[in-house]
Amino acid sequence: MAGSGERAVRTRARLAALLANASVAALRAAGGRVAGVYLRADTPGFLRLAVLSGLPGPLFRPWWRVHVDRPLPVCDAYRLGLPVVLANATEAVRRYPQFAAALPFPFASVHMPVPGGGEPLGVLAVLRPVSGDDGDEPLDRELLARLAEGLGTELRALAGGDRDALVWDGEPQCVRPPAVRPPQAAVGRFTWDPGTHAVRADDRLHTLLGLAAGDFA
Repeated sequence: MAGSGERAVRTRARLAALLANASVAALRAAGGRVAGVYLRADTPGFLRLAVLSGLPGPLFRPWWRVHVDRPLPVCDAYRLGLPVVLANATEAVRRYPQFAAALPFPFASVHMPVPGGGEPLGVLAVLRPVSGDDGDEPLDRELLARLAEGLGTELRALAGGDRDALVWDGEPQCVRPPAVRPPQAAVGRFTWDPGTHAVRADDRLHTLLGLAAGDFA
């Protein structure tokens, strides 16, 4: 019995680590602000938010536990086994007004089912800047789909055929989002001779200005 309990604890810890890694990877892949993974709840017909990155857990409390038949993008992605992508707030309001009204900001979002062989094991969800915002990168849906597929493969291997091992029955695990490094400034240098008025630039400045060597004058 003790050995069985220890295995359950190790499985739970490994499950939490897999979900945390997946949420952070999804943030990077989608240029997202918030990411989370839903798994099946211990009550049939419900999903539970298992991990959340980018926002404090209490802000998402209304969405911790949702029935799969609710008109929400995460529920449709799970029930239909298909991605649900909302490119902007207008589309979110049109298709899922209840979901859009609860968001603190006008996010775009993507919800990827996590494949489980038959029915999905859960859903990988990302909130990201609305398309067209300054600095926004195009959504790479294929990359997110591969992340969801990879997570599904790892979860099935972890469960070893026991789907109950992938049930989440507690509060979401909150994960710190990856740090965003400020862009590195590129610096070039030049010298000026006040006597001859000659100007000489180093190689980096030529590169920054798109000039061939010796063209700076």
